[in-house]
Amino acid sequence: MKIPARSVSLLVCLAASCFVQAQTPAGKATSPEVLKIDFATLDKDANGKLSKQEVQPVADLEGVFDSLDTDHNGSITSAEFSRWSRAGKTTPTPRDPATAPSGSAGAQHMPKAN
Repeated sequence: MKIPARSVSLLVCLAASCFVQAQTPAGKATSPEVLKIDFATLDKDANGKLSKQEVQPVADLEGVFDSLDTDHNGSITSAEFSRWSRAGKTTPTPRDPATAPSGSAGAQHMPKAN
């Protein structure tokens, strides 16, 4: 009886997976790295701070929002965010003046008055 190589590979992978799971203590993740989230990913309005609305999609961050907000101003700065266990990069997104909603951004593209 011939067994295709693909089937043998699948069985070996399955057996190895079962062995690794058996060696991992209950309640412990197999990956040493927990999924990190960057500050800039959550800071949708790029104002350098996170509101309760911006962190709402991340349940465990929403749950510790008040404890991370050490100055109790209703928002989390990048420094406060860095104390969260899943904090990735804490650098806020720099504001691009060309995308400002008001001011002279874009005035350079307007035709000059004669």
